[in-house]
Amino acid sequence: MLTLLISAALLAPAAPPPGADDAFFEAKVRPVLVERCVRCHGPEKASGELRLDSREALLKGGESGPAIVPGKPAESLLVRAVKREKSVTAMPADKPLPPDAVAALEAWVAAGAPWPVRTTPVKAARHWAFEPMRDARPSTIPGRVGQQPVDAFVEAKQREAGVKPVAAADKIALVRRATFDLTGLPPTPEEVEVFLKDTSPQAFGSLIDRLLASPRYGEKWGRMWLDVVRYADTAGETADYPVPDAWRYRDYVIQSFNADKPYDQFLREQLAGDILAGRLPADAPPGRYAELVTATGYLAVARRFGFDPSKDHFLTLEDTIDTLGKSVLGLTIGCARCHDHKYDPVSAADYYALYGIFESTRYPAPGSEKDKAPKDMVPLVPPAAFEAKLRTLRAAADAAEKDAKTAEDRFKQATAKLPAVLTSGDIPNGGKQTFAEGKTASALKTVRVRKGEMLALTVLPKANHGADTTLVELEISEQGDSNRVWNLTRDVLPDFHQNGSGFCHDDALGNKAVWHFLDSAGTPRPLTTFVRDAARVPGLHAWRGSEDTPSVLANTNAQPVAFITIKQPAKSVAVHPGQRGGVVVAWESPIDGTVAVTGCVEDIDPTGGDGIAWTLTHGPGIGRELTELAEVGERVARARRERDEFARTVPYAYAVAEGQPHDAQLHKRGDPEVRGNAVPRRFLTVLGGQPVPPNAGSGRLTLTDWLADPKNPLTARVMVNRVWQGHFGAGLVRTPNDFGTRGDPPTHPELLDWLASQFMHNGWSLKTLHKLIMLSDAYQRSSAFDEHNAKLDPGNRLLWRVDRRRLSAEEIRDAILAVSGDLDLTPAGPHPFPDAKSWGYTQHNPFAAVYDHNKRSVYLMTQRIKRHPFLALFDGPDPNTSTAARQTTTVPTQALFFLNDSFVHARAASLAKTLTTLPDGNTRLDRACKLLYGRPPTDREKAAAARYVETAVADAKSGSPEEKRRAAWAGWTRVMLCTNEFLYVD
Repeated sequence: MLTLLISAALLAPAAPPPGADDAFFEAKVRPVLVERCVRCHGPEKASGELRLDSREALLKGGESGPAIVPGKPAESLLVRAVKREKSVTAMPADKPLPPDAVAALEAWVAAGAPWPVRTTPVKAARHWAFEPMRDARPSTIPGRVGQQPVDAFVEAKQREAGVKPVAAADKIALVRRATFDLTGLPPTPEEVEVFLKDTSPQAFGSLIDRLLASPRYGEKWGRMWLDVVRYADTAGETADYPVPDAWRYRDYVIQSFNADKPYDQFLREQLAGDILAGRLPADAPPGRYAELVTATGYLAVARRFGFDPSKDHFLTLEDTIDTLGKSVLGLTIGCARCHDHKYDPVSAADYYALYGIFESTRYPAPGSEKDKAPKDMVPLVPPAAFEAKLRTLRAAADAAEKDAKTAEDRFKQATAKLPAVLTSGDIPNGGKQTFAEGKTASALKTVRVRKGEMLALTVLPKANHGADTTLVELEISEQGDSNRVWNLTRDVLPDFHQNGSGFCHDDALGNKAVWHFLDSAGTPRPLTTFVRDAARVPGLHAWRGSEDTPSVLANTNAQPVAFITIKQPAKSVAVHPGQRGGVVVAWESPIDGTVAVTGCVEDIDPTGGDGIAWTLTHGPGIGRELTELAEVGERVARARRERDEFARTVPYAYAVAEGQPHDAQLHKRGDPEVRGNAVPRRFLTVLGGQPVPPNAGSGRLTLTDWLADPKNPLTARVMVNRVWQGHFGAGLVRTPNDFGTRGDPPTHPELLDWLASQFMHNGWSLKTLHKLIMLSDAYQRSSAFDEHNAKLDPGNRLLWRVDRRRLSAEEIRDAILAVSGDLDLTPAGPHPFPDAKSWGYTQHNPFAAVYDHNKRSVYLMTQRIKRHPFLALFDGPDPNTSTAARQTTTVPTQALFFLNDSFVHARAASLAKTLTTLPDGNTRLDRACKLLYGRPPTDREKAAAARYVETAVADAKSGSPEEKRRAAWAGWTRVMLCTNEFLYVD
């Protein structure tokens, strides 16, 4: 079976390569040739007898030979020249092409260098898509009772062609088809059984209703919309920065489909939700504001480009307009950026009329190689409430900072008199020095102090700005009868980490606030930030300021500790100077009397740095001022923290907001550096050309009125066509993103218009549309082949049967998880991206990650530059452009995935574990077949499974009987998982 699958893979046609379609040529290739090549190699001038203004000219070439060899870019002189290879003359001679232009030319040549056939410009009135919707009415067949309107249109075409539809599908095929079509999951055996037992005429309608009411419906059909709008969780610029809040838009789409939100409202919210949110009444439902703002993720998820996306924002706006045109109108409007559309009645002025609407909109910046941090995210709370709370917190922070300034002024006054220097010194890297070895050390033996005065040891950085950690020993002995002694280490270690909230320490004699730790840079400030288990070393505690240094380190352990390049002795105190200043260890005298001062400093980080300098001073008492500084400093820190935490905890969306309304200037030949006249903002001329009225802001809300206008012939047609495609595998228009003259005409134009009219008449309800289509005989036919019909209609455009289809990438993964019992049906929420503060991605080291889980595949992180490996293997969407329809490839690596991948092995093991709890082999196989195929096994399958399991158990080299049996069933279920019956829907 696997051999056959691999053989089929080798014979199957591959998907068309990038660069093979007209849109690619018009958007990526023609502009390069026109702007950079034809001026020297065109009709007016042909340097080297080479012209590059037609495919024939390129094939003919010039003095050096043909310019291109279709399908062989490495042999094409044009590609080699623009890549500036040494063996050819580099072109253009003046300035190299940008890398993306070179890549586009190379991809185009590799695809065979297709050059679109020029057509005569088409007038709007002559093309069906721009005509008003006709009042189509189904014609019934005489004697046919209960014919569904859809079938009346379909069967009329069949009669004209002499085609007879095949019989209806059996109920097992039908329940499996409907369940996958509406939920993307296989039906459970119990659901199949209920449907089989329901023999009423309403059985299939009831099944449809149940499936449409399931939360799984939104996950399946939301994914369809995410394909069309090229949803991604990364930005797409050179480093592909993460977009942590994009998931909110994904969930908005899923929830909107589940709620059967009217499609016209769905469009309004996505294009102008922020504007609608600003108009909500005060009694709007909770969460409605956030929902509307989040909806504009439709615009925000547009791709970013280049090293500095702000400079290439015109490309993001092009992506916006291109996606809007394809997703809503079925038009390739983006082809009019550089020139009037070659085939459709869309002018460059039309393009820049829409461009002005989106250029008047503020887009969020997700972060990039140039500007790492994201900005301009939109709060999900109303601005009034957000700003009011923020103003209150800012006012509290401002008041605290004002009090801090007052306290600092008082402190400066108190310290205006410079303290007397008792002694000083310095030590080299790794050195040690006692106070007695300092300058004028004799003064230390008899120091007269008054209560409140301070003796302060300051440890200062030298030339390399504080790279040395310094051990400090300091002892002050009272002279006279009392003989009281204050020892830094003995006094502060017991209460150094008492509660993590103080900054001054008592002595061992019962005196309060004797020892102080200060930052000496500028105005001395207390070190008020407590760090427990600093450097992740238990028992090593620290006091520091707002930064890591300066700091005081206390090893409270009974043994030395080593961290970084430092080894700190047991029961010791060390200081680490900062880059801008030193650390002060101050003793505030609790007595009037005479004291002697002894101690030393020692560099305990000998691996680097250049040592420290130190000074011991005697000055006036400033304990009260220090306390005031510390208290007001803590109040400032608390106020700032509350302010910043509020801003952080408010949820944000990757959404847009109104900018400064203005009309955009036309970019000549698409070059933003060469501007033409301003183009007033308006709708496409062919669809009415209505202008944006005065005082309408950017014009986005007005744009939604034009798009959802029942007189607009495209919006309803395009969406109806997408739903039809979701049920039949191909739309009534087989180019769902292109209803223009280069697209396919509808196979059933009257049916398309009738469905579009019904869609609008039924309140733009997608669920009603699904049911209308699915209740038709056309949908419920079997996939049986008919030779007569195939000769008359080989492409099944007349719908004489239902085409068999392979499951999509997401359906394959979700179905495997479902039948194994491992599927987690809870929504996923945000992705576990690294903290934004750590982002430093570059074009040489871009962001890349795979966050696997057992939830539905719609919740997988979707990356632009490096696609998820499973989704890429099984033809998932390209998040860089609107995906109108999934391509289906069959390649050997898909078969190898089922043979070797750990995902398949783990799911098969889970399924086998469940199956082996059942009493016997036939019961197990029956359950497996009903889970995977929706039917019981055949006698042939029973015999094959029994032989396989028996052989596999006998051949097993190790394990208990139960383990051997489980492994054998895991092997058999892997075979079942890769069968066409599981991977395809009839």
